[in-house]
Amino acid sequence: MLKIMAAKSSSLKRRFRQKVLATVPFLSTPKVTGWAYTEINIHLIKCQSTGWHFFLYLYTINLATMQFRLIKPSPLLAPYIRQYWYLEMDAREGMQKTERVVPNGFVEMTFHFSDRLMRIGETCEMQPGIIISGQKTGFFDVLPTGRTEMLSVQFYPHSAGLFFPFPVSELADYSLHLEDAVGTVARELEEQLQDLSSLEERVAHIERFLLHLLSRNTTYQWNRICHTIHLINNAKGVISVSELADAACMSRKQQEREFKKMVGLSPKQYLKVIRFQSALYAHQQFPGDTLTELAYRCGYFDQSHMINDFRQLSGITPGQYFSECEAPYSDYF
Repeated sequence: MLKIMAAKSSSLKRRFRQKVLATVPFLSTPKVTGWAYTEINIHLIKCQSTGWHFFLYLYTINLATMQFRLIKPSPLLAPYIRQYWYLEMDAREGMQKTERVVPNGFVEMTFHFSDRLMRIGETCEMQPGIIISGQKTGFFDVLPTGRTEMLSVQFYPHSAGLFFPFPVSELADYSLHLEDAVGTVARELEEQLQDLSSLEERVAHIERFLLHLLSRNTTYQWNRICHTIHLINNAKGVISVSELADAACMSRKQQEREFKKMVGLSPKQYLKVIRFQSALYAHQQFPGDTLTELAYRCGYFDQSHMINDFRQLSGITPGQYFSECEAPYSDYF
């Protein structure tokens, strides 16, 4: 049974419960069943001028076999990194379940400190110790192989390109060992992190590494693409490529080239992902909508258009996604 502590009102509890479940990556994908929730501890602070606000630096979810944390980046990295998320769980023998990974609009760098995840596909592949996962235009499954302890850096959509010496479009639908991206310093980083005992120490060490990688040589284009992402977010993905190019004072061809280099997908591909995430968010906000109402609310031409996008991005129809998913919430909005 899920119990929320330290909330001010029942409506506050309900809204924060939705937000918590929306940000837990393993709870917002299909095929997740059988987890026994025990308690969610919510840390709040009170601001005298504006009332109660969520304390966003850190909150912890304690489940029967899972611990999950969200950590905000330092001020120097806050313009580029959305958050860090930490997951620790023990998938005992006979309890391993495949998890469906769907496009969420972010590039992530993930550190494994214990048993790795196995990516299930035409061939089964064990993920490396430090992995950069690019933007996705489709889905795949992963399988825990034992005790999982992982920490992930979630970059803002337009920011990952500032940290790596290649266009992030090269990572689309692909995962890369960090060592293949930055050389032997990645192996040294992995060894140093294993010697650190606390999560806070590991995050601080990773931040020093990221600040060393950060390049500000493309600030001008970064600002333009940042504005483009802002427009996409405000429109929930319902905006044309031509409008985005005009707003950035670029030709469509130039804007597509710069956008793809910094975000990882073309504007058209990215808009499809954001509409998908918007549909998840709209279903969360308006659970009584029919699929046809949901499709029109989220800017799809019709229900068939939405079904086709869901099949491409998640492998199943919207009806299956909402009925089979333990918590079908958006990881983006």
